[in-house]
Amino acid sequence: MSRRRKIQFTAILILIALIILSHHFLEISKSSLKVRQQINISSTQEEQLEVQTFVVDSGHTEFKRQKLPNLEIIGWPEREYLPLPMGAPGSRQMPLEPKFSRGQLRTLWKLFATFNSAMEDAGLSDRWMLYGGTLLGSFRHHGLVPWDDDLDLLVDVQVRPALREKLRSLKPDILVQEGGKRDKIYAKLIEPSNSSDDGEGSRKLSIYSWGWPYLDVSYYSSNATHIEELAWSYGRYYSYAKSDVFPLLFRPFNTHWVPTPRNTFAVLLQTYPANELCSASSYSHIFENGTRSRTVPCKELADRYAFVEHSPLYQTDKEDSQDELDWIRERLVLGDKIIHEIRLVAPRRESNVDTYRLQAKSKT
Repeated sequence: MSRRRKIQFTAILILIALIILSHHFLEISKSSLKVRQQINISSTQEEQLEVQTFVVDSGHTEFKRQKLPNLEIIGWPEREYLPLPMGAPGSRQMPLEPKFSRGQLRTLWKLFATFNSAMEDAGLSDRWMLYGGTLLGSFRHHGLVPWDDDLDLLVDVQVRPALREKLRSLKPDILVQEGGKRDKIYAKLIEPSNSSDDGEGSRKLSIYSWGWPYLDVSYYSSNATHIEELAWSYGRYYSYAKSDVFPLLFRPFNTHWVPTPRNTFAVLLQTYPANELCSASSYSHIFENGTRSRTVPCKELADRYAFVEHSPLYQTDKEDSQDELDWIRERLVLGDKIIHEIRLVAPRRESNVDTYRLQAKSKT
């Protein structure tokens, strides 16, 4: 074979080899793309599953709550307590100051745990939510507002008979003052009511028959588009679009994951001004009468009480609606110190809420 033919033959072999290799690499590329697509689909499905974990289902939710982060093992700020139980000689209520002694706060949390368990046992966890100042406390402090004096809940009026029946069975340790539009759930009364003993129990400290501490239970009715609180509050009736309320989402409240409106921020803005002020109410739920109020910029309280800092968990270029559910990072901060960080699901707009005001963060 001539030299020229050898060169031509070698070139042909090289060309064939290149074609085979090109085909092989193309198949590998296609396979890799398919794998990447499968991974992305799996990640999307996993993320969707995790998002759904924060949605409050009908029926029982205990199993789903167990999948959420354990709030009992994270850091919490040291709580301030009154040195004497409210009602004891020498006790005083002051605006923007704590309202509970140790025993009285234990009583409140036991009342809440009892209510929470009653609704869960009845499969009614999607028929109630945090409300009013207590909802604000979850959003802004991951617990009670530090200077609040009661715990507000909103319950579907259709399940009121079942709730009352369950609570009646818990007498005499748990008592209920049944009203036309609101109920008070309180503990067995301490006698005398002015005892300095900081034991657990409620005290009759007003002209009314119920004791304090108590859970303040309001009820709502619903139509095709809205729910409406039955009771008149602060000079008006409150109604909320169902799209802002349902499906309910789990939010942190002390060491509990509890039902809250889907769009907590939108619901709060119907009750509280969109400003930087923190206010102590001019009404005392302890004595059921008027009391001295006080209002200051929330920032002035930043070194004394912990506030929640909201931010997106992941930076994204998504242009979806701000009402779409997304991953939010909520850090509880005391001054410059981070107490804990919780990752949860909420409408995207909530990732941009200022720490010390009920407004979107300034872009400057």
